[in-house]
Amino acid sequence: MPLSRLLFLLFSYKRTFCAAKLLFFLHICKIFCFFIENNRSCLQERIFFCIFAANMKKTILICFGMAVFACAFGQVKLPQVRMLETRGWQIQHSVMTWDSLTVYFSAIAPGANQYDLFMVRAEGMRWSEPYQLVSLCTPANELWPSISSDEGTLYYVTNSQIWRAWQRNGYWVEPAPIIISGSNDSQPCILEDNQTLLFSRYEDNTWKTYSSIMMDDHNWTLPAAVQAPVSPKPILAACGTIVMENGGRPLPTGIVLVYDALTQQLKQVARVNPTNGRWRVPLQQKQHYRIALTAYGFSYRYIDVNTDQLSTREVYDFGFAPLDNQLSITLNTYDAETQEIIGEHRRILPIGQMHNVQLQEARYNDTTIVINTTRPMIFTQTELDIPMQPKKSLHHFQVLNAKTGDALSHAKMRMNGRFTPADTTLRIEQELALQVTAQGFFFFDTVFHTGSDTLPRTVTAKLIPLEKNQVLQLHNIQFEYDSYELTLSSNEELEKVAQLLFTNPTLRIELASHTDDQGSDKYNDNLSTLRGKAVAEWLIQRGIDASRVESIGYGKRKPLVANDSDENRALNRRVEIRVIDF
Repeated sequence: MPLSRLLFLLFSYKRTFCAAKLLFFLHICKIFCFFIENNRSCLQERIFFCIFAANMKKTILICFGMAVFACAFGQVKLPQVRMLETRGWQIQHSVMTWDSLTVYFSAIAPGANQYDLFMVRAEGMRWSEPYQLVSLCTPANELWPSISSDEGTLYYVTNSQIWRAWQRNGYWVEPAPIIISGSNDSQPCILEDNQTLLFSRYEDNTWKTYSSIMMDDHNWTLPAAVQAPVSPKPILAACGTIVMENGGRPLPTGIVLVYDALTQQLKQVARVNPTNGRWRVPLQQKQHYRIALTAYGFSYRYIDVNTDQLSTREVYDFGFAPLDNQLSITLNTYDAETQEIIGEHRRILPIGQMHNVQLQEARYNDTTIVINTTRPMIFTQTELDIPMQPKKSLHHFQVLNAKTGDALSHAKMRMNGRFTPADTTLRIEQELALQVTAQGFFFFDTVFHTGSDTLPRTVTAKLIPLEKNQVLQLHNIQFEYDSYELTLSSNEELEKVAQLLFTNPTLRIELASHTDDQGSDKYNDNLSTLRGKAVAEWLIQRGIDASRVESIGYGKRKPLVANDSDENRALNRRVEIRVIDF
């Protein structure tokens, strides 16, 4: 029945109303119904007016409540889908999303014989063709759709049960009845807090309204009959416009991304109304959000919103400047293992293409990255940090007895102080300290250089067996000038000698100290003796028994080479180990 006819019948017995007042009320009610049909208002207000109207006697409030009731519980048909009825569609119920850009509805499509769920989206000044939600279709009817404010969940009725589906990556998935639904439920409506659900239930030969609150994704409070206006948690909103900086024209490609400011988790994605540039997103209380406003081909804005500081809503209006048609990008390369910065590469890339950018660094594998500028760009200058994998080659280490050539399977190897397996991959063009030890043998240490290519290599270390009178020269024992005081740099070599003695508990050694030919015999004998004692004392303090270590100074009497150059004199200044007993 047309609204004007309904109001005429209601007012006909009130002859005190003049024609002017009647026309005035008709006009007001017409405007009110248009507002209800074009704006998705909170069901809390609808229920309030229904109950309010039931307890008031004034005719105008009765009419007002009946209009709201018709929109809340009647078969609402938004103007965006009414036009489909002229094309043979049978619309049952429709609902608009928070941003007013999508309408979900239940209908029998032309040629079909049951109600299914559909949606239409705003496309500029027009609406798209209906898109069927195929993943939610069953052999039964799907009725009474209700969409959450964040568009993450859709409630509807199938077989007199309330079902819910989740939107994941643009698809509706996991449709299932909610746990509180009975067998005679209908007309679900999720309020804007995304937690309070109102629905109708047929009991005792009448329809009753119930409410339930979602505690988590699977659990709800027990349904309670609605006896008074429902008061969900207050909903807050951020809204505004996205327009061009010069001219103020709306940007139809605008997108609003809502992130959790602490976790950076994406919470919502909303589109900008293409006709006027307006946007609106719901926000929860006591939350901190970061909202990104973007538009393809234009600049971008970030907004930090703390809802503790909002009363109801916050308005943000921005003008966006067009971006250049090229992207300036700086690629910072770094070592993927050590995190050290390697280099910096700048590229200028045309926007609207897929780009394969190859990066090259010495001693690193070439890296190719794909930069997609065909997607909406929110900036034209940016930086990327690119990890580079170092080039490596396989090295096989074999340890042999220097006297017999036999393999020593029990030998242990350290590379820069870390244990290393016999087969290992090493970075190219690298200088490493290699140390090999085995019980019953002198330690072997050297500075090892990896190659400049990635070809596999075999490295051989020959260990001298511990035998009586066998001599091993220590290369890194140093003293202060004209002194017997050991330098700190000697500690590493002395530690190797201590480990040799710990590993071979029956070993007794002599520490022989030598000098070059500079100075008198008496001076060099005394200096070498004191230096030998200093080395022995270091080992004793380290925990070696004094009976296992002897020291002697030979002065300049036993040179390795002729003292005829600075280089040769440096070779003659040395400390040696001689095996006394093993």
